[in-house]
Amino acid sequence: MNTFTSERIDQTLDVFRAFLRGDRRAPLLTVHTSLDYRQNPDPEKLVEGACAQIAADAASGEPHVLPTFWPDFGTISTAKLWGGKVMEASNGGGVHIEPIATTLSSIDNLAVRQTFEESDFQQAITLYRHVCERLETNDVFVRTPDFQGPMNTLALLTDQTELICGLYEEPELVERALDHVTDTLIATFKRFRDTVGPARVIGNIWPYITLPDGQGVGITQDYMPLLSPELYERFELPRLKRIADAFGGVYIHCCGEFTQHLPALARADFKIWGIEVHYPYTKLWDVYDVLGDRVAYTPYLAPGVAEYPALGDLCREFARRDCAAARFWFAQCPGWCDLKELQQITERFGR
Repeated sequence: MNTFTSERIDQTLDVFRAFLRGDRRAPLLTVHTSLDYRQNPDPEKLVEGACAQIAADAASGEPHVLPTFWPDFGTISTAKLWGGKVMEASNGGGVHIEPIATTLSSIDNLAVRQTFEESDFQQAITLYRHVCERLETNDVFVRTPDFQGPMNTLALLTDQTELICGLYEEPELVERALDHVTDTLIATFKRFRDTVGPARVIGNIWPYITLPDGQGVGITQDYMPLLSPELYERFELPRLKRIADAFGGVYIHCCGEFTQHLPALARADFKIWGIEVHYPYTKLWDVYDVLGDRVAYTPYLAPGVAEYPALGDLCREFARRDCAAARFWFAQCPGWCDLKELQQITERFGR
């Protein structure tokens, strides 16, 4: 931690704020060392891994990294608030949870079954404090456990066929359930932030970008690809607005296809700081054509894309298009791509 001086931390936060405000046009590259400790079921391993990662980040000399704990317990942290049997990870997959609402009518009776003290959010706070104690400093930041949006969370709680049918057959019932889920999410994340201290909470597990206090929350919208534009605008967008208004905006993660929702996002009357775009499912140039400079962009490349074997190859395509003028935030880990090549290709982006 001795190289994460107060001056280095303050300078990094200033860069992040300037970029999110739009004052900085040049691409931003943040490179974290390995985050392999995430989702380890052993709490001690999480603390050990976090301390090792923070030490490695400090030694790396990367200018746009903060000492950060990533308390990642999988995609089920929000759904666990309502109960449900957790299915541990196996065969290289992630942890899952069994739906507790097996019929459409039962979602009208969803009740929170975990106290905050029993939740992954309290576990994250406890482990975060252990990390600070182990490193003998309070100059450590923390991310929230995976912030699944309202529709994502309800989908983890409900039989999928029942939920999809309910959007058409019992829309008011689904809306009531979504309102209940949204109320709970806002209350839980507010308590997490208030307990830790808002200045120390700097984003979600996804996306990998950093959000200083007052500049929103990261949130997962992976249900977007399954919804028509009409359904997304009716069921999710009003709840996303409530979350954005509560926390000062959102930075959206979706690793699927969401081009169909761009007109609705363009009409949204709340702050969207930025959005992840995963090629080939969604093409960044299509998003930029609609949203332009309203948001920042975090591009990723799905593995195995023959036409663009590496992120640098995709960025060469960006360079030939108008989207090269966008504000790019590349959030990477070593080994994901050739970082030096990425910097060379993108050095004129944002102009």
